[in-house]
This record gives sequence, structure tokens and C-alpha cells, in this order.
Amino acid sequence: MAGSYILMAKLSISLMIGMVSNTVLAKPFMGFGHDVDSYIQTAAKRYQVSETMLRGLVKMENGWLNKLSPTGATGVGQFTIGTWNWLAGKEEGRALGMTLVTARNRGTLADPRRNKRINTLAIGALARWHIARFQELGIRITDENLYMAHNIGLDGLHRALLGRSTKEDIRNMRLNGMKSWMSVRDFLSYQKGRYNMHKYEANFAQTARLSSSVKSMRWIEPTAIAKTEPELQQKSRTETVMVNNVSSQMRWVEPTGAMVWVEPRY
Repeated sequence: MAGSYILMAKLSISLMIGMVSNTVLAKPFMGFGHDVDSYIQTAAKRYQVSETMLRGLVKMENGWLNKLSPTGATGVGQFTIGTWNWLAGKEEGRALGMTLVTARNRGTLADPRRNKRINTLAIGALARWHIARFQELGIRITDENLYMAHNIGLDGLHRALLGRSTKEDIRNMRLNGMKSWMSVRDFLSYQKGRYNMHKYEANFAQTARLSSSVKSMRWIEPTAIAKTEPELQQKSRTETVMVNNVSSQMRWVEPTGAMVWVEPRY
């Protein structure tokens, strides 16, 4: 029994070290592209959910390049067919233009989940629905819990938090990265740690791009407009300067007149 406790302690420590290491070693990534970035901003405003949370969720799901997950999920938010068709049947889903995934279009270029704009907005709609349900079920409204509800389903998350996960829940967790030695609690901690790392990377990249834009600004000196009136023409004077110990004449032109401000260009 003592040996089991020691093993569990070692596993927990290894998990914590791994999570911390991932966070420390997190690297900036180059972003989702202007289209998906703009869709995330639109979804955040439309559904009054955190843009930071959405960026982390999209980065974690890794679906903006239309990858297919082991669960059959695809698109920006990696929606399964079941979740997509459920949301598409609701009033808000229809308002977004969501259409059903069918046996004919599933996995093809015509799969409606491949529409980046609709898929991204659907993430925001689902997050808003989850927030309302969290309040009813007494689940803390955090970025991590919103991600987990998206990742393993609201009911799966609720049962996991209550310690009542089913065999189907465990199977779903394993498809989403649960290791053979993990308990449900371990898996939740592991996934939340990974999500936070991706959230940091996704939002750090946006900050880095803003900083880069500022650094790329070019300063253009104000220029003077010479007027035709004699009193506004440029005045000059001659000064004597020393260059390599040799006297030399330098003509100094002093600008006068109206100044024109030229806006910096990015």
C-alpha cells in the first residue's frame, strides 16, 4: 500500500513538473491568420465571451487548418458531428447559417464545419450556452472549464467534477489525450494545464504582433513649404568649420514658413 502511495506521489509530481515546464517553454506562434483572428473578435463581441479564452481554445483545438481529430471533429473549433448538428438545429445556429453535416457532405470540401467564419462564431455561441448551463449546474465559470466543456462535453465535464464519469466518458477522455495511468482528476488537471499553455501562446502572439507594429513605425521628419513671398523664403548663412584641421566653408540653410505634419506610416 505504501508503495502505491509513493508511486502516485511520483506521478503527481511528474505531472506538475511537466505542466510547469510546458508553461515556461511556451513559444510564441505566428497566429491564426487575419481571417480567423477577425472571426474570433467578432464571436467574442457577439456573445460577450472572453476573446482571450476563445483564442486559447482555438489554439488548443488546432483546427483552423481543417485538421481531422481522432473523434472525427474538424474545423476551427473541432466540432464533432453530433455537437455541430445539435447546435445547427437551434435558433442561434440557424441564425449563424449553420447547416447539417450529412453522410453525403461529411469530411468533404462541402462539410459545413469547414466554413471558418461560421465555425468560429459557433464556438462563441456554444461558450455562451455553456456559461448559462454552468450557472444552473453550479460549475465555476472559468476559461479552463469552458474549454473542458467544449473538449469533452458539458455532461462529461459535469460528471467528471462530481466523480461520476461513465465508461463512455473515460473512452472520450482517452481519445482526447488521457494517458493510461491517469485518473479522471489527473486528466482534468493535465488538459487544463495544456489549455493554459496554448492560451498563453495564442495571446502572447497577438501582443507580440502589436509590439512589432510599433517597432516598425518610421519617423518622417516634418517638411517646410517654401512660400513665394520674399519674407518667407529660406534664409541662409555661411559658417566656418574645421574638417581634418582644414578650414572649410559650410552653407547653413534655415527653413522657415508653414510646417506640414506627415503621419507615420506602418
